[in-house]
Amino acid sequence: MQSPHSATSPSSAEHRRHARQVASWPVTVRTGDRLLRLHAVNVSALGVKVSLDEPLREEPLEIGRAARLRIEPPGAWPVEVDAIVWRTDEDGPAFFFVGPRSSVDPTSAA
Repeated sequence: MQSPHSATSPSSAEHRRHARQVASWPVTVRTGDRLLRLHAVNVSALGVKVSLDEPLREEPLEIGRAARLRIEPPGAWPVEVDAIVWRTDEDGPAFFFVGPRSSVDPTSAA
């Protein structure tokens, strides 16, 4: 059974409320004790789509699973945000932001 979040059509893309920006930025995804280093494909005000180099066969990400993302846009400080897995596609998951975003000053002591 296909998730309503995985259905796409040209008409649904045309009706999006928030514009997507094509991106190729590093994204670190932490879900529980799991850490994935991926790349953004596109970013919007409400979420990010990431690419997978290879499918997550051993333990795929479940829709609704909580995650902490660290997005590293070029020329800017990294941004950390809480998210959930919104959709899973063969080429990678999409995340919906659910928490406040915070910039991370890489020069400050952690």
